[in-house]
Amino acid sequence: MHSFYFTPLQSSHFPLLYKWMNTDSVAKWWGENLTWSLEDITQKYESYCKGYKRIGGVTKPIYAFMVEVDSQPIGFVQYYNAYDFPREDGVTLPKLSDKLAAIDFYIGEPDFIGKGLGPIILNAFLKEHVKPMFNACFVDPDYANKQAIRAYEKAGFQRIDSSLQGYAVWMVKILD
Repeated sequence: MHSFYFTPLQSSHFPLLYKWMNTDSVAKWWGENLTWSLEDITQKYESYCKGYKRIGGVTKPIYAFMVEVDSQPIGFVQYYNAYDFPREDGVTLPKLSDKLAAIDFYIGEPDFIGKGLGPIILNAFLKEHVKPMFNACFVDPDYANKQAIRAYEKAGFQRIDSSLQGYAVWMVKILD
């Protein structure tokens, strides 16, 4: 049995984010189709280390963590109020819950991908960090990211039937 830890993101983690965001398994689905430099990582995530992201000149809370398995960093996860940040496809998120979180998650270490850890990590993270503040959680993986969709489904997320979804599969999990 593995031990999972969620360490708040710090600038000392940026070299790992740089490494992971330039691997094929992460770059394909994450990061605006960029080839990331360490400077890009620093610019994007520096405020996340302080618990916020600026959108249109407004500061909004965001909580970013490194995922550790048996004390080894293997991935990244963040959560935030789903209504605070517009969807990338410009579609407005319907009112799914009064307290709706959204999360973004990836496993960056190739040796840990495809091992069935995703749903376990997701549920541990939701229980420990998201549930105390929110009663539901939203995710929107790319339609073509079958591995992520399966992981979210195994973690208990349900697809939302909506014709407004654009390029992503909208999924929600009620946190009970």
